[in-house]
Amino acid sequence: MAGKREDRAAGSPRASLLAALDRGERPFCQGMDVWNAWEFTWLNIRGKPEVAVARMEVPAASPRLIESKSMKLYLGSCSEAQFASQEAVIARLGADLSAAAGAPVSVALLAPQEVQRAGLAEFQGQCLDSLDIGISAYRHQPSLLALTGGGEASEALYTRLFKSLCPLTGQPDFADVLIEYTGPAISQESLLRYLVSYRRHAEFAEQVTERIFADIIQHCRPKSLRVTTQYTRRGGIDINPMRTTAAAPPPRARRWR
Repeated sequence: MAGKREDRAAGSPRASLLAALDRGERPFCQGMDVWNAWEFTWLNIRGKPEVAVARMEVPAASPRLIESKSMKLYLGSCSEAQFASQEAVIARLGADLSAAAGAPVSVALLAPQEVQRAGLAEFQGQCLDSLDIGISAYRHQPSLLALTGGGEASEALYTRLFKSLCPLTGQPDFADVLIEYTGPAISQESLLRYLVSYRRHAEFAEQVTERIFADIIQHCRPKSLRVTTQYTRRGGIDINPMRTTAAAPPPRARRWR
């Protein structure tokens, strides 16, 4: 590989961030943080630009998370670097990002036509956004979560109304949030009010997802739970954390946002 490429991907300690979550004993949780770089480019060995969507999966158990600004700077630095092959790009990204995260990071490069064939899709499940309810809490309030008292359920519930704040800039982070669970039936009105209560909450996307997971575990006691958050892109990159009680791949369909 020739040309300039800066090793700027940096990790922040994940353990200390998790310890800051006020949730007592940590519930069993696994998952991953999926990054999509929609505008990734590099130079081939003859200096001709190549483009692809770079998909990177960081394990939730990694000792460090990758801060979004450093991810953008690092991927952007590849635009003037030459690589002998696409496999060389994947190997270099995998090595650098794994070093930053402190755990193996998987990397895939998707051609534009592959992404176009996948098309747009919604989450599979029931959308909460049409619920006709009043909402007045806009700071994280887990006590809003409630059960219906009507037995057990197996549901997939999602919202497009989610917003939190970047803890570094205070700028809004918009996301679609999918809650899949089996166990005591959760009040849909309470779940939507709870998710909207993040509107003025400042925290990294990975932490927000784990906080949602932990709050539902503690307040609703589901037998199984998967929380998927898909954030809108910034600077051509989006992040999609997923936390679950059982191993499962995250949804891969592209949202309209």
